Amino acid sequence: MARTAAVRDPRYRPFRVAVLTVYLVVVSVFCILVTASVARSVAAMSPRREPVRTATLTPDACVDRASALLDEMESRRRALTGIAPASRADTSWMSFRVEWLERLRQAESSCGVGAPERRELADLFRQLEHLEDLYTTSAVQYSGEIGPALDRFRRMVARARGGP
Repeated sequence: MARTAAVRDPRYRPFRVAVLTVYLVVVSVFCILVTASVARSVAAMSPRREPVRTATLTPDACVDRASALLDEMESRRRALTGIAPASRADTSWMSFRVEWLERLRQAESSCGVGAPERRELADLFRQLEHLEDLYTTSAVQYSGEIGPALDRFRRMVARARGGP
């Protein structure tokens, strides 16, 4: 049995064109809105670098500031395991991350990391930002993978003890 191609009635062509046009407009508007939302979110989560100015801090003070920023980030990472529910740890980390990045940008500006004679400090701050990226990945993985299992375990312990 041979299949015959369905013949489209020419009377309905304007309606088919109208439906296709409406569909393309709706999909295009949706895609534009999603793209704009993602762009706004990324911009809000990534503080801009301040303009390069002359260094106001000594290299030793800059190293101390970078060490203090790392210590702060490390203590916050350790505190993630105490957040309940654990599956929400990434939300806490993301709000901390933006504030921390703003302090990092201020430290970079105060240390004049754009100056050629401060190349070593620029590398130090670049490595610190790379560590922050890795810590963010770890926090998201903890929240998404370990967090739900940990929350389930805590609920099971509470039920076994007769609690809520």
